[in-house]
Amino acid sequence: MSAAAPLVLFSTVAGVLAVGVGALAALLVPGTEARGVVWLAVTALLATGAGLWWGLTPVTERLRALDRALVGARLRGPEER
Repeated sequence: MSAAAPLVLFSTVAGVLAVGVGALAALLVPGTEARGVVWLAVTALLATGAGLWWGLTPVTERLRALDRALVGARLRGPEER
């Protein structure tokens, strides 16, 4: 596994969530022109926040936070089933 794998996984998940939340926020805005602006603004703000969190958080704390988030998502091995 590459050393960049955690960054790729985090960036992919954060990007998908940012676009989804941006789309939901755009649905709350009346008017077609304003929807695109809201979608773009919310998506950019969330993606920027995620990127700043990744870049400014020390590696050990970042890994602890990601590990806590992934505890429930890990697949159980055959011995645990």
